[in-house]
Amino acid sequence: MPASDPHQTDAALATLAQLDEAANRLVAELARLRQELTAARNDCDARRSAQLREANEKLLLAALQADQIAESAVNDRDVLANRSQRDPLTGTPNRSLMLDRLESAIALAHRRGTHIAVLFLDLDLFKQINDVLGHAVGDETLQLVAQRLQSVLRDSDTVSRHGGDEFLALLTEITQPTDATLIADKMLAALAAPARIGDHLLNLSGSVGIALYPQDGTDAASLIAHADAAMYAAKRAGGGRCALHQPDTPPEAPPESG
Repeated sequence: MPASDPHQTDAALATLAQLDEAANRLVAELARLRQELTAARNDCDARRSAQLREANEKLLLAALQADQIAESAVNDRDVLANRSQRDPLTGTPNRSLMLDRLESAIALAHRRGTHIAVLFLDLDLFKQINDVLGHAVGDETLQLVAQRLQSVLRDSDTVSRHGGDEFLALLTEITQPTDATLIADKMLAALAAPARIGDHLLNLSGSVGIALYPQDGTDAASLIAHADAAMYAAKRAGGGRCALHQPDTPPEAPPESG
């Protein structure tokens, strides 16, 4: 076997060393590239996460604003609906709402075979308050009257301003006429308490007419008309009292407004 040439061996070793060095550089470069790729991916994920968070925050803010707008719209609608069904002076149900409640009460009483009562109240000599003390005092008087009437009614009952100085009260679950007259007496007693309006001390009184379902009428219009007629009977008797509708009594012309 021929002997190895030392020059060839040295050249081979040098070439191998160069190849090792090149391989090491490639490995190092590959490691660097991997690190940069990982960093780039992390940076991309971070930017994407930031963008997603920003988008989510904007979406959440938009949703909250939409909820607030919707809630405000619902509240405004409820306020408008409530105002459209209330007397602007006293805040009591207006004629339309009272009629709806009365018709509903009649339908329920018809199904259950129960009784209800309609009370028609008119203030005595209210025109003098307006003429002598002015309409501002008259308006405050009506507001006070509404509060006093509401204070003696049950939660299931309703009082409304019918117009001018007239009020209607709807009493549900009446078992006998004396139930209605008892509440009417409480209404009149509440009115009779001294009332201070500004610098004026007023002594108020009213007349109340009572109509009962079903004996005095089976519809809203009849009950209101008969309660109104009974109220005028109470006025003719001197005022400051209540009267039940008397179906056998012929109608009379109402007394002069007072």
